[in-house]
Amino acid sequence: MFMQTVNKSDTERVWVNVTNGDAATITTHWAMHKFGMDANIASVSTNEGGLAAVSTGGTAAEQDGGEGGFIGLAYEDIPAGAVGVVQAYGYHESFLVMRIVGSVTVIPGGPVGPGSNAASTGMSSTGAIMGAMGPVVALDTITATLHSLGTTATNFANHCFIRAL
Repeated sequence: MFMQTVNKSDTERVWVNVTNGDAATITTHWAMHKFGMDANIASVSTNEGGLAAVSTGGTAAEQDGGEGGFIGLAYEDIPAGAVGVVQAYGYHESFLVMRIVGSVTVIPGGPVGPGSNAASTGMSSTGAIMGAMGPVVALDTITATLHSLGTTATNFANHCFIRAL
């Protein structure tokens, strides 16, 4: 873990190193999860495998469901098996929005969190497991149209504050 020095012109930020445990590259601004596999559910480490999607294997007790395992947002593209940087606290430029049909608009200050759909790599407000206590706060309006675009390069919301520590 490393922290940015606090100064008057920029907010404090915290980053952690993770190893991408997925078979594909995890793109910048995508949600990252820890404890995503049964084998490492009880382990503690300074650099654990990170995944884009939440766990679906094992018993309910072994699955993080997106809640306890949320690390933060990828700060850079992290190729499969490579070590990369994930931001866990502070202002972040953007985040991937999860596709939700018929979702509502999220206003600035509204919380978002990992979606309940294990196949999704995005963040959402409706359908977020953490609900009102979501670990990411939107600092811009997220329209229902943006939610309906699916997981493509066009459905990123701008400006958020991460509080995943």
